[in-house]
Amino acid sequence: MTRTRFPRPLAHRLPVSSTALFNASIAALIAMAPLPAPAQSAPSPLASFTRTLNAAISGYNREHLNGVSPEACATACLADARKSWCVSFDYYKASQQCDLSDKRAADVGGLKTDYAGNPYDHYALNPGPGVPNPIVGPYGRRHVLVIGIDGLRGDALFCAGCATTPALSQLAAVGAFHGNVLAGGSQSTYSGPGWGTLFTGYWADQHGVTSNDASLPLRKPHVFDRIKQVYPTATVAVVGDWANITGNLKPAGADFVVANAAKNSQQATDAVKGWLSWTNPPTVIFYYLHNVDIHAASYDPYNAYYQSKIVGEDAQIQQVLDGLVARPTYAQEEWLIVVVSDHGGTGSGHGGQSAGERDAALVLTNRYRNPTKPPYCQGDLTGTALPQTGALTPHVLDFLGLVNDTAGSKHPACGAR
Repeated sequence: MTRTRFPRPLAHRLPVSSTALFNASIAALIAMAPLPAPAQSAPSPLASFTRTLNAAISGYNREHLNGVSPEACATACLADARKSWCVSFDYYKASQQCDLSDKRAADVGGLKTDYAGNPYDHYALNPGPGVPNPIVGPYGRRHVLVIGIDGLRGDALFCAGCATTPALSQLAAVGAFHGNVLAGGSQSTYSGPGWGTLFTGYWADQHGVTSNDASLPLRKPHVFDRIKQVYPTATVAVVGDWANITGNLKPAGADFVVANAAKNSQQATDAVKGWLSWTNPPTVIFYYLHNVDIHAASYDPYNAYYQSKIVGEDAQIQQVLDGLVARPTYAQEEWLIVVVSDHGGTGSGHGGQSAGERDAALVLTNRYRNPTKPPYCQGDLTGTALPQTGALTPHVLDFLGLVNDTAGSKHPACGAR
């Protein structure tokens, strides 16, 4: 039988001195090899909060949890079901309970800190850092805040006997206003077609959302998606209570989407204030306010109930504007603030083609408490007809230096500088 000969290991074929050298080299290589990395534990949810000992925001609680740890409370606050509103919690140390809140200490005049026996700790959600905005203009990073007020007639603003709106009035005073943006015409004056036209710059026969049916997709790009096509790292945020706004009408590439409770404007406001508190807030934000769309009394500029809803939403807008100008870097940024509505109304409804139903609003400015910026638009623009296709998308694209190839055109008095 023929025996197969296998070569001896290299070390056995070397002289003794070479073998010693070989073994030393192998030992050195083993010593140089990296050790397996230790398993990484998941960061504690409490890392997202700042703790204040012996303090509470007592009296402003929205949800109570029993038998929980501080970590469990933090996890609950950060959960998808609560992230639209939860910004802090108080922890009861002895009883292992916590109260989740939609308020921060600054919202209620500070924390209560004079408790005997140190029973509570307060945990405040830290502002997120965000992603740096890639769009830089000659006067700083350019952002867009779109405020959508459902059902606001253009002729219900800035007129004798109309609702008193200090926030909207300040925006118009340092910018521009159009009191009769033409909704409807070739489409109904329902919300779905109106918002679809504003978001795309096309009428409903082209963008595809011909009714309030939430299953109808946009067939034309959302203006915010156009921005992300050119600037992929731009971030997009949307908040609204109407399912279509956070569903079929939202940008496909939205980074942050919050669905607030029905007609709860404060929750939507708090979401926007949270984004504005970030070091790097979203590049563009859509902030939807629903309470002016009353369907209960007259959509009449002089109707007291209609006016009360406009006044209420104006107060919400003021909170957001205060949060915006409180940004430490606000003077070095340029924000285009655009207020738009999807339709007007007549009697207790809308959908038809009457003058009141077709009358939508537009306010826009890039100079709110930032007077060093050259104005993007100024004055009363109402004298020049402006169809709804031109109200939002063309102005946003123009301000950000992007090509507008939609069916709409910006107002001739407006333009990026």
